Amino acid sequence: MFSFFKRHPYLLAFGIFQIFFSAPGQTFLIALYVSHIFEDMNVSESMAAGVYSTATLCAAVLLNPAGQLIDKYRIQTIMKWVTCLMALGCLILAGARTLTAAFIGFFIVRLIGQGVFSLSASTLMVKSFHANRGKAMGLITLGFPLSEAVYPALALGLIGWLGWRTSYVIFGLSNLLLMLPLQMFLLNRSNITHGEFQPGETDVNPQHLRGKPEQRHIRDHESFTVRQVVRDPKFYLILIASCLPPMIVTGLFFHQDTLFESNAWAIAYAASGLMLYAVCKAASSLWIGGVVDRYGPMIPFIVLIFLMGLGTWLAGLGGHPVMIYVYYCVIGASLGFSSPVTNVVYPHFYGPKHMGSIKGLVATFRNGLTALGPLPVAMALDAGITINTVLKLTAYAIMAMSVLPWIVYVIDDRETARRTAR
Repeated sequence: MFSFFKRHPYLLAFGIFQIFFSAPGQTFLIALYVSHIFEDMNVSESMAAGVYSTATLCAAVLLNPAGQLIDKYRIQTIMKWVTCLMALGCLILAGARTLTAAFIGFFIVRLIGQGVFSLSASTLMVKSFHANRGKAMGLITLGFPLSEAVYPALALGLIGWLGWRTSYVIFGLSNLLLMLPLQMFLLNRSNITHGEFQPGETDVNPQHLRGKPEQRHIRDHESFTVRQVVRDPKFYLILIASCLPPMIVTGLFFHQDTLFESNAWAIAYAASGLMLYAVCKAASSLWIGGVVDRYGPMIPFIVLIFLMGLGTWLAGLGGHPVMIYVYYCVIGASLGFSSPVTNVVYPHFYGPKHMGSIKGLVATFRNGLTALGPLPVAMALDAGITINTVLKLTAYAIMAMSVLPWIVYVIDDRETARRTAR
């Protein structure tokens, strides 16, 4: 893995930092601000979750056209626009005094931070690498745990020192003064050519769904358009499975304070728990990238969903504070699998040529479903159902859905057999 990074240091560093700087638009950081923001406006938990979820849902609608722009324009041009928009969203949120202003701020930071930042980074990796695509995705995914390790502690320190509004002003200005110059430097040094693989990568997909590498046959490369993709039944099964991790984690992190209060856990454990979560996420993402390149994405996909269900079940158990760390470890390992697996599985079936548009469509559904994460839990809480009960029931449903990648495998295996028999 280290030798691979040494061959492409600027391009991979760009991907890592692009994801690292997305924190002000990610739920794990916004969750630390929700109580402060809506306390100023004197609104209920359901109203707060509703505004946040609606903003996320509206932002998700724009991710498909954003993906089309990423396919069409050079990444340098995309970076300039989206970084300025992210800074604007942070400043609007910092100055929000009404629900309308909070909605606009959430809409922009969710669109850019949760959406376009990671979409542009992952699409660039898909179009730049093929034989080492899993390794590339595993490496740039390090941006998430690094962000989750640094930003919460930084945010809590800034909130205590300068207040929540000033801290978001600082986040916005850091995008313009720190992120943009750094990312443009890395892109200019990476010698990328729009739409072309890096030297040494191949435009053939050697991954099959099972078997050792020497036993697998070549899967000819076919680039699907979005119209072709939406007519493929496998796409919807993959889509549901790939949307589960961000949706569940968004719900868990958004209601983090409620979970800790329900179990009589001190909120101070959250910071150390998130750091452990980040370490497990980083370790698992680095490991799984090589596994995906060697054996394909489908078996790791099954394990990913099962681990997500297990982590949710552990969160619902409550009990001794040590359970906080067990819960964060399992969820971290699961999310570490998520980006390398789900970002490889789409080009595995549909090719890289139109991947910005395809991933934009996926991101629209993913972020739209992510918007549902906090709201049902908030409604259940307002109805008097305990969060532990909600999490246990959710966990059983997630574990049952771990069968979805296996169903995709069976369908594809039969389709491949029919094509070979002709």
